[in-house]
Amino acid sequence: MDEYPDGLKFSLYFNFLKGNAKVPQMPETSLRLRELLASERASLEQVTRLLHSNPPLAAYLLQFAESPLLRGSRPGISLQEVISRLGLQRLNNLVLTFTIHHLFTQNDPVLLKVFRARWNASLLCAAYSACLSQELTRLPLEDAMLAGLVQDIGSLPVIDEVQSWYGKVPTEAELLTLCDELSADVGVIVLTSWKLPQPLIECARLRAQWDRNHPRPADLIDVVQVARCLASGDDELLLQLPAWQQLVGQGADALSPAQLRDNIGEPVRFWFKLLGGKSA
Repeated sequence: MDEYPDGLKFSLYFNFLKGNAKVPQMPETSLRLRELLASERASLEQVTRLLHSNPPLAAYLLQFAESPLLRGSRPGISLQEVISRLGLQRLNNLVLTFTIHHLFTQNDPVLLKVFRARWNASLLCAAYSACLSQELTRLPLEDAMLAGLVQDIGSLPVIDEVQSWYGKVPTEAELLTLCDELSADVGVIVLTSWKLPQPLIECARLRAQWDRNHPRPADLIDVVQVARCLASGDDELLLQLPAWQQLVGQGADALSPAQLRDNIGEPVRFWFKLLGGKSA
């Protein structure tokens, strides 16, 4: 197993450089929305028509009428009104959040099980990231939520590539190890190819660089690292993180992980459910 991650990493990089890598492309609806928003002639009506053409996505966005993002919305609000009140950048992030899930198709039960576990963990990380951004920073909730979601996006091509590279389906434990060791590097490839903002790319690249330290204020990487530990329940690691100190500080008045989970537990459950997460 020692050469297994390095071999697969080389294979992925080589195929990517040759243009043959199984790196997922940005979802079509997200790409079309990005192109539309880049046009000086884009209108609210055009954006609404595009999103109406994807009924599951439209239904997903309508749920935000009752979310903390749109406080005070009246009953029966239309999709166009939701889009107008969300704002285009926030809308762009939410559409990408919804459409990423549909990039992956796999019938093998082991690969599918690992994908679902990684995806559910990413949704929980996204929910924690959204709530931490509101509770402890001034970072936009939708940026933090997307950062939490894409920090493990590199697992997708790892899971997709591994069977053809290795010649057989690895065990669940082997596949989880591969995802952990390769997700950051492959995630940078995916998010760079999607031309996402650099802070989101860095959240993937530094997802497990637990000793990272930097001057205040806290940034998206701090939020995502703390969110991952809160979601996994690894309080021993969490309390050692410079990112934890960035968010909650030190001393007698600092929050404990248990207190923080209690403080944001209800909104975390709300966002997790809204994102489509499945409780264990």
